[in-house]
Amino acid sequence: MWNILEFDSLQSTNDYAKENYTNLKNGSVVWAKKQTKGRGRFKRVWESEGDLTFSILFSTAFPHAMLAPLCVVKTLEQFHIQSGIKWPNDILVNGKKVCGILIEQVYEGPICAAQIVGIGINTSKKKEYLEHATWVNIPREKLLAKLLHTYEQLLSFTHEQLFQMYQSYHILHGKKINLENTVWTILNITEEGYLKIQHDEEIRILKSEEISLSHLYLESDVDGDYRCRL
Repeated sequence: MWNILEFDSLQSTNDYAKENYTNLKNGSVVWAKKQTKGRGRFKRVWESEGDLTFSILFSTAFPHAMLAPLCVVKTLEQFHIQSGIKWPNDILVNGKKVCGILIEQVYEGPICAAQIVGIGINTSKKKEYLEHATWVNIPREKLLAKLLHTYEQLLSFTHEQLFQMYQSYHILHGKKINLENTVWTILNITEEGYLKIQHDEEIRILKSEEISLSHLYLESDVDGDYRCRL
């Protein structure tokens, strides 16, 4: 079902898919060996060379957002690499980020005409200053083929199956976050893919666009201050 378009270099595979969605087939895979202006959440921009960076265009039957991170962790398992999902769409190996996912929609008026799933996996050794990142030593062509095969398999899973699987891989249960100068405890992920947090008796539901989890607080010292780990 996949139509792979391979490029030596693009500014952004997501941008290419968005700009050309009317001319691309459903299931088109835009793969760039070098990405000069890759984008993440909150408009973060970076350059990537030697990594696996690609975007999948869906113009019909949009998959649930939980499917993409599940595809990555299930694929890495096939290479005997254990990983976990840091909500909403980061994949961590041994506590360090190995993959980021950006899902975007294209609207024609009020109608969603396309969904674009951008995936970037570190397959080149990270520089020393990237202390919170890691990489996997897997040939990009082989990894991409495995990812697409796994993605296709997961498309047949029900929402309930994906939700239960996502819960088993998400690593944030019980972790602490500092939100609005208050320490909250992460309870779980809702079926809609939102984050449920609690402080005392108050419970809040957060959408991914509302918060960055770049500062997670996992343990406190004797003065009650939480130290950032992830």
